[in-house]
Amino acid sequence: MPKNVAATILDQLATWGVKKIYGFIGDDVFHLFDALASQSQIEFYQVRHEETAAFMASAHAKLTGELGVCLTDGGPGTLHLLNGLADAYADRVPVLALTGQVARKDIGTNAKQYIDQQSLFRPLAAYTSLLCDQANVTDVLGKAYRCAVTGRSVAHVSAPMDVLPMPCDAEILPAAPYLNTYPASSAQVIDSAVAMMEQANRPVLLIGEGGRLAGALLTELSARWGAAIITTLQGTGAVDCAQPLYIGGLGHAGTPAAAKLLSQADLCLVAGANWWPQKYVPRNISMIQIAQNPSDIGATTPVSYGVVGDTESILKHILAQAHLTTNQEWIKNIEQEAANWLSQLEQEVNAPGSPLHPTAVIRAVQNAVADDTIICLDTGDHTVWFGRAFRPSRQRVLLSGKWRSMGFGLPAALAAKINRPDQKVLALVGDGGLAMNMGDFLTAVKYNLPVTVVVMNNRSLAMEKNKMLAGGLTPEGTSLLNPDFAKFAECCGGKGYKVEHADELNDALQAAINSELPTIVDVQVADLAVPGTAMPS
Repeated sequence: MPKNVAATILDQLATWGVKKIYGFIGDDVFHLFDALASQSQIEFYQVRHEETAAFMASAHAKLTGELGVCLTDGGPGTLHLLNGLADAYADRVPVLALTGQVARKDIGTNAKQYIDQQSLFRPLAAYTSLLCDQANVTDVLGKAYRCAVTGRSVAHVSAPMDVLPMPCDAEILPAAPYLNTYPASSAQVIDSAVAMMEQANRPVLLIGEGGRLAGALLTELSARWGAAIITTLQGTGAVDCAQPLYIGGLGHAGTPAAAKLLSQADLCLVAGANWWPQKYVPRNISMIQIAQNPSDIGATTPVSYGVVGDTESILKHILAQAHLTTNQEWIKNIEQEAANWLSQLEQEVNAPGSPLHPTAVIRAVQNAVADDTIICLDTGDHTVWFGRAFRPSRQRVLLSGKWRSMGFGLPAALAAKINRPDQKVLALVGDGGLAMNMGDFLTAVKYNLPVTVVVMNNRSLAMEKNKMLAGGLTPEGTSLLNPDFAKFAECCGGKGYKVEHADELNDALQAAINSELPTIVDVQVADLAVPGTAMPS
């Protein structure tokens, strides 16, 4: 008896190395779920909201570099995916969305839950197609797979409910590891960058997520060149803060020292970063960008020179060929700015009072987490406090980088724990962001995923509130009525801790991190304005 279309879809994905799918069931995809139950190569994780499934697929791709896959029903289930898929699209990670669709005879009619999914997905996907014929199953999937992997983007395939049970003998396409092959600049091109570097007197390194695997080489380059080390938020942990010329993060969610030194530098080498906040782009400075994808060169800010390829390979060439000298006056300036910033941080950490100062919470998290912890940031005021104050060793940070959606933190933590079960996973979230997808704390309990969720609870949308106040506006719509998040965790079958005073925080964090149950630490935090808060331009 031949396989049906649903089973063929799963066989094809398994052949490409897909081992996990995140999603939620519905009428249109019953046959896909039946096929999931009949095989053992792919694990399915049920969520409570389809947006969580898309966020998990995006976080899966960000963490592993592999294709993330989400599966939902048509109609409302499909629409619920869009926000999470926008995150994957904006941050350029490979995700495949599989969605059900009404029967073919109902397409284009007034049938319940019908919508033109291809029109819906086009702004957010490199490829979207309706699977109309059982003979073309693997051809359509193959094109979707190629677009997602080579374009580092979202691909989407919708399958009408009457196509999925059809018998199918389509040939399974083999694995295609060559799709992950990238172009590389020649030695001559790299040598021209080396010549520019040798002329610099006040160099800076800006390190993003793409420079993480080259952290040791970047540390060596900083020492030999006398270059300040600045990271993007996603690049947090690429270099240990113990390095003497480490300055911290870039942008509003960064350090004043980084912004000041960048304004004084004469050359910036950008390694694996494709994001640059426009307010912090320096003027009259040479910029060299290293990127794996040629389209990333100069994509967010003009650069003087670009080098394409694997960051590690390029840095090895630079270190072997470059005759670099250090400017001791520049090094002293870097060290002084770093010392001034650390002194300011200590004042914030030790600020008295209750609720707690946000910097004190970040410092406590910093002290509590192991070097290999995966930290999943939601979007909000707490994200900026984290970027300013967290001093990393080798932690990995996952966040909604360019889309900046609230609700990302908890789903990302679920995906991180599923894919890295031997590492500690901590979600740092705001009360507003957690409330958006907090139902999926039940997913952590269901699958025994002992993640730690730290809620910086200031009972408001503090970023919006403080920006409005700074602009002379009334902050209507920014106050929040919150539940007791610790009791909510207990009701779900997890563990909960409520922290109202500084002397309770460290013990609660340690207990939560060491718990074998999913845990929420509800920390009462002051809704202080981050220094520099202003109305958006």
